[in-house]
Amino acid sequence: MPKSEPLYKQIYATLKKQILTGLFPYNSRLPSEKELSIQFNVSRITSKRALNELAKDGYIERFAGKGSFIVFKKLLKEQTFSVSLLLPFFKNAGLEQYIQGVSDFLKPLPFELTIHTTQKDSQKQRELIQSLSKETSDGLILYPEFPKPLLDLVYTLYLDDFPIVLLDKDLFDLPIPVVSSANRTGGYEATIHALEQGHRKILFFSLASFFKTSAVKNRYLGYLKALHEYSIRPTLTLDKSVYSLNMNQPELIQQFLEETKQQGYTCIFVEHDILAMELISTASNMGWSIPEDMSFIGFDDVLLSHLITPKLTTIKQDFYRIGYTAAEMLVAMITEPESIHSLSSIEIPVELISRDSVKNKKR
Repeated sequence: MPKSEPLYKQIYATLKKQILTGLFPYNSRLPSEKELSIQFNVSRITSKRALNELAKDGYIERFAGKGSFIVFKKLLKEQTFSVSLLLPFFKNAGLEQYIQGVSDFLKPLPFELTIHTTQKDSQKQRELIQSLSKETSDGLILYPEFPKPLLDLVYTLYLDDFPIVLLDKDLFDLPIPVVSSANRTGGYEATIHALEQGHRKILFFSLASFFKTSAVKNRYLGYLKALHEYSIRPTLTLDKSVYSLNMNQPELIQQFLEETKQQGYTCIFVEHDILAMELISTASNMGWSIPEDMSFIGFDDVLLSHLITPKLTTIKQDFYRIGYTAAEMLVAMITEPESIHSLSSIEIPVELISRDSVKNKKR
């Protein structure tokens, strides 16, 4: 639920979905104003307003001294819905937390979750999506690892009014809602942190084409905004495309680091933690002292980021909340078909985690 929504509307939306999906069946009693105020950590005035809105819209009826009772008679509890979650791996940076978030939201509802993994195989990803239809599944939460081979399949499902929610990145601006981190804000906060530590030569590094990957692109745009606020004119950022195709990744990273230092850069903001840690490892093998010779900032806050030496400064993503919110949105699309083409993408807030991999140049 977007943070801009009033609290009573957030409670209203949550209770409405629980009614529509049968968690609260016909004639059952809703929690009291006091119970809701404790559950949602709001005032009784706020919980009362949410209940009054439900009554006004015909979902409940309120009886003084007795409580609020469901009068909505569409008993979806008699039906079990089947939804699919499609990920590159079962366990990877954050992916298991996506699964936990999705599972926790669906657990009390009449929804069966099937988890598929593509093992980073674009053909397998395509085959799995080809198997989906309104006859085989009620909805899909998709992490689009290989966007290009998906365009025709996903757009066709969209045109068939098949409920789809995307995780992390969009698909060529298709009008399908995405639940992602606030990547642009994260890119901005990471770069501002380096600037506040006295760095003025900061480079963004990605092995992905951030002109094709919306998550990385938005991190880069946040980086550019921060530099602009400090009146720093960025140079063209380096990515894999500027190096020889014959290079393996370790060779590419070593050459990149050498050139970066020669050009006077003191801090590298890296597209994600795993790549940042690879750069730190390579730099250490080259005899560099981190962060004295070069500072690094990652993105994700994976477990290893605070176990390496030096501990990695990074932007923390809330993968659990992304998964939970995606499931909440998918349930809304399934139970309220009229909303399927009107739901907007949602960005989940991120947090700067300051550790030891950025040198304070002001000291």
